[in-house]
Parts: sequence; structure tokens; C-alpha cells
Amino acid sequence: MTWRLMRWTMAGVLVLGLVGSALAARTQTGSSRSRSSPGHRSAVAHREHNPLLPIGESLAVPRVGGLPEPPGALGVNAASAILMDGKSGSVLFERYPDAPRSPASVTKILTALVVLEHGQLDDRVVVSRAAAETGGFRLGLRAGQRISLSDLLAAILIRSANDAAVAAAEHVGKSLNGFVALMNATARELGMTNSHFANPHGLDEPFHYTTARDMAILTRVALDHPMFAQLVRTRETRVTIWKPGRRALVPQVRIVLSHNRLLGRLEGADGVKTGYTDSAGRCLVASASRGNQRMIAVLLNDPHRWTDAAALLEYGFGSVREAARVWPEGRAWHFSRVEGWSRLEAKASAEERP
Repeated sequence: MTWRLMRWTMAGVLVLGLVGSALAARTQTGSSRSRSSPGHRSAVAHREHNPLLPIGESLAVPRVGGLPEPPGALGVNAASAILMDGKSGSVLFERYPDAPRSPASVTKILTALVVLEHGQLDDRVVVSRAAAETGGFRLGLRAGQRISLSDLLAAILIRSANDAAVAAAEHVGKSLNGFVALMNATARELGMTNSHFANPHGLDEPFHYTTARDMAILTRVALDHPMFAQLVRTRETRVTIWKPGRRALVPQVRIVLSHNRLLGRLEGADGVKTGYTDSAGRCLVASASRGNQRMIAVLLNDPHRWTDAAALLEYGFGSVREAARVWPEGRAWHFSRVEGWSRLEAKASAEERP
């Protein structure tokens, strides 16, 4: 009898303990919910979606050229972005501009600048086996072929050819390592303080990184070179590759096409370079000139690089006009109102790799 009474007593104590714990947990949850306002929950959710963005930080762009100031974020999708006035160097918009990121083929802006400053464009380059075996997007060079340094430069900037970048680098730098040393020396001279380069083409490698701000600084300088400025606004050109024949070299003409969709579609678009790798994502350095103004937009890891670049460039010029309607792959871009702010939205097809 005593044993049976003890069992009932212990069971009752256990039940009361469980009920008390449940009530305490419910009370704690309720108080926690009452302390978490809708705004706080929204901010936390936004931070979880983008953990690098501090709670409450605004991406609003400063008032430029009399445009209505956007009431919220401009809507740039890039992991890092910057809009720079190409004439004054003033920064009009930035988003994590100093975060080091993989640059993909926008690396070739620096490659081209080094070639222009240290090479002789009328030199004829003999293609090495290492250059011919370079992966990624290519011109299709074979070991032993000849091609002028000027045509290599065109293939680098217009077609984004990795094999052309290596062939030019080996020729100008006397070796790949020698050229990379020239790249990093040039970057330091320009004040690219958060960049380091390991190759001339931009394929992913350890210790190969840059920032949106550094790329804007570089591009502003590179566009002062007439040859560079001419090539990055060129949509199509021809290069000549000399193939060894039985008795003499045989010329073969190749047509190279630009990957820059803004050329000929956005008013004043005149460059500069696309890029893509799995690590870097879609990258773009875009420029446009109107009158005596030039704007430079850098977007690193941006799935909507074309619309974002066009929107930033338009913002920089202080207007959003019908001339900014773009037709990529025959499908029209259009304007729509978002929170009272005109921005571009794209209906674009799948993007190319470079």
C-alpha cells in the first residue's frame, strides 16, 4: 500500500513539472514575440538574405542631375558595385566597393594596359604550347602559329580570348611570371590597393582578386589610351593568324565579336569588358560617354549585370531616357516604375560565358 502511494505521488510531481515547463516556455516565447516588432523581423530576414548588409543600411543613391532621389535601394544586384565619373573620378554610387572578389575576364583590362605600356604592337608573336593549351574562352590558337601583338590585343579585349592573353603575356613579359609581375607593379602604381593578380586571363586562381573600386580606377586610366578606347567600343573586327605551311606561312582571317550587349544599344556605350567564371559570377565593367561626360560602372558577381549597368550609367548622366531601351538578343528591355523610381528591367536570354 505504501509502495503504491509513493508511485502515485512521484507521478503527480512529474506531471506538475512538465506542465510548469510548458507554461514557462510558452510565456518566454510570447514575451520574445512581443519584443520582436514587424520591422525588426523584416530587418533580420533581410540580413539573413544578405548577411554583409548591416541592418538599416540604405543603398539609396545621392541626388544627381536633378533626378528625383530614389526613395529606396536602386536595386543593384551585384555583390560589389561602383559608379564613377570618368572625368573627375567622383564616386556616385557604391556597394561593398572594397570587398576583394574574383574578377574573371575583367582582369584583361589590366592585361591590355600592360601590353600597351610595355609591348610593341607591330611585333609578330609566336604562339607557345602553353598559350595554345590555355582553357576557357579562346581564339583557337595553335602552337607555332604567328599573330601580331595588335591582333592579340584585339582578341583579348573584344573576344576575351584566354589563349591570346597568355601568348601576349609571354611575349611582353618574356615569361608568364614576368608579365604577372608587371601587372601587379602597374596595379600598385595606379593605387589599386586591394588587388592582386596571378594570371593575365582571369581564370580562377588563389591570390587572384580585385575590388570594384580598384577596377574603376584602372578603367579610368585605361580609357585614356586611344588604342584601348577604340578596341573596347568595337563590336566586330578581323584578326589574321599565320599558320605554318609546307613552304611558307599561310594567313587565316578570323572574325572576332564583342560580348558587350550595351554597345550600339545604350546611348553612348563605349566599353568595356565582360567576365564570367563559376567563382566570380557574372562581371561587367561598362562605360558610356555623352558630350563631355563619361560614366564608368563596375559590377562584380551580378546576375543582372546588363540592366544594372544601364540603370547605373543612366543615373550617372542624370536622366532616364528612351534611348536606354536595349534589345539584347532581339528581346526588348523596358522601363517600369518601382517605388516611384524609373529603373530598367530585362527580359534577356541566357548569358554568354565570358
